[in-house]
Amino acid sequence: MPKIEVSRQDLFSIACIDDPGDDKLADILSLVKGEIDASEGDKLKIELNDTNRPDLWCVEGVARALRCWNSGAEKHLTELPEPDMDIFVDPGLEKVRPFVAAFAACGWAPDERELDALIDVQEKLAASFGRNRKTAAAGFYLLDEIEFPVRYRTASPETSFVPLGFDQEMTLSEIPEETETGRTYAHLLAGSELWPLLEDTGGNVLSFPPVLNSQTTGRVSAGDSRLFCEVTGTDWDTVQLSATILACNLQDRGAEIIPVRVNYPEPYPEKTVVSPVIFSDLMITSMDSVRGVLGVDISPESVRKALQRMDYASVKLDETGITGILPPYRRDGIHAVDMIEDIAISLGLSSFEPLLPEQFTLGRCAPIEDLADAVRLLLIGTDCEEILRPVLTSREKVMDLSRTPKSPVSIANPMTAEYGVVRNTLLPGLLEVESTSAHAAYPHRIFETGEVLIDCEEGYCRTEVLLTCLVCGNKADFGDIHSIIGSVCHARKLEMSLADTDDARFIPGRCAAITIDGRVSGVIGELHPLVLDNWGISRPASAFEIALSALKG
Repeated sequence: MPKIEVSRQDLFSIACIDDPGDDKLADILSLVKGEIDASEGDKLKIELNDTNRPDLWCVEGVARALRCWNSGAEKHLTELPEPDMDIFVDPGLEKVRPFVAAFAACGWAPDERELDALIDVQEKLAASFGRNRKTAAAGFYLLDEIEFPVRYRTASPETSFVPLGFDQEMTLSEIPEETETGRTYAHLLAGSELWPLLEDTGGNVLSFPPVLNSQTTGRVSAGDSRLFCEVTGTDWDTVQLSATILACNLQDRGAEIIPVRVNYPEPYPEKTVVSPVIFSDLMITSMDSVRGVLGVDISPESVRKALQRMDYASVKLDETGITGILPPYRRDGIHAVDMIEDIAISLGLSSFEPLLPEQFTLGRCAPIEDLADAVRLLLIGTDCEEILRPVLTSREKVMDLSRTPKSPVSIANPMTAEYGVVRNTLLPGLLEVESTSAHAAYPHRIFETGEVLIDCEEGYCRTEVLLTCLVCGNKADFGDIHSIIGSVCHARKLEMSLADTDDARFIPGRCAAITIDGRVSGVIGELHPLVLDNWGISRPASAFEIALSALKG
C-alpha cells in the first residue's frame, strides 16, 4: 500500500484546520482510507489503503479531502485561459515513448518545504502510478528559460546537453553510464535506436525523458514562481491523469494554471490535445440501490450533501436516480457501488449501526485450492519457485510480447493500459519475471497457479485455474520441462501422453498438446525465439501450461 511522508504544518495549513492531535487525526483519516504509520515532531507518515486513488498519494490530496469534507465541493481547473504555448510531437516516438502532457503554473513561489512536497508527489506518481517511470514520469522547469514552441522529438544517442547536477555536456549514450539516475532508468529505453528528447525552439534541451532533466532549464529552486510541468509516458491515460493531478495540486497551492496545446503527428486520431485534461467521469445509481447497499433509510438531500463533501464536481437528483460527476483528478469510478461507498465514507463508517450475522457457517478451502496446495508441494520438490502475478495485465504483454493465440477480455474503463485486460494465460507473467532475472544464477525454474478468464465466444466468459511452469537456462530444452510435468503426473498417479500441436508461443516441431487421463489439458514446448526476444530473455526457455483441474484425478 502507498505510504507518504508529509509535514504536519503543511497538511493542516492546506486543509484549513487546526492540528487535531494523532488520536483525532486517526479517525479523520478514514476519509482517505488512511492510517498513521508514524508520527515524530512535524513529520507524519501516512499509509493509504487505496491503490486506486493516486491523487491521495501526496499532502495536497489528503489535505483536499479533509478540507472538502469540512466545507464542501470545490471547483478545480475551471475558467482556464486559452492555451498560447505549444508542444509539437515528432513522428517516430510511437514505439518509444509516444505521449506527453504539459501545463504552466504561475504565481506560487514555493519555500523549501513546499518544494520538497512537490518533488515528493512527482516521484511518488512516477514510481507507483507510473510504474517506475515506464508509463508516466514528470519534470518541472523554469518557464521563463523556455522558448516556445517545444519539440518532443527523437534524438540520436550522440545528442548532447548538460544534465541536471553536472557542469559539462554529456551525450545521451553517456548519461546511462556516467550518472546514477541514468543507470537506474536507462533500461526503459533499451532496444531503441532513437531516444526521446524535449527541446525548445532555441535548441535548448529541457530533458531526456524519462531519465534526466537538463541543468539549464530543469533546475527548480525555492522561490521560483513561474514553472513549466511536463509528463511523458507510454500510456495516454496515465500521462494525462498524472498531469491533471499535479495541476490540481499546484492550483490548491495558489498557482494559476495555464494549459498547453500538444500537437500530435498524423497517425493519432486526436491530433491536438489541450492539457491538463479535465476529466469528468459520470456515476449513476438509484436511491433504492443506496438504501439497499447501506441498509439505512437515507434521504436524497443527505446523499447530495454526502457526495458534495467528497468533492464531486456535480450532483443531480431526479426521479431516475442520482447522477454524480467525479472531480477531474479522480478516475477510479467503475461501478455504481463506488459512488455508494463514497456516500458511506462521507457519512462516517462509525455512524452505521453494526449488525450481527444472522447465520453461522464454517469456512473451508474450495476443493481446487486444496488441489493447488498439493501441486505446489510437488513442484517445490522439483526445485521450482512459486511466483504470484496480478490477475489484470496489458494486452501488449499477452498478445504482442507473448504471442498468445486467443485475445484476453478487456476492461471497459481501465485506469491504465498496464491493467487493461484480464489475463487468459499465466505464461506472460512468468516471462515478465524471467525478463528481469538475468542477474540470478541459472537455471531458473518458476511456476504459478492462478485464475484466468476465458472468453468462450458464446456471449459469456468462464473462470479457470491454470498451472504454468517455465524453465530457463543455457540448456533448458523440452526434456527439462517434460520431466517436471511428468513427475507431477506420476506423483498424482495420472497417465500423461503428448500429441503434435501448433502454438505461436512455441517452436514448431518442439511443441505438444498434453493429454492427462484421456483429456487434452494443456500445452508444452520450447518457447519461440521471437517470444524470448520480445521479453529480452537471452537464454533458451521451455514451459508448460495446463488446466489445474486435470491433476485432480
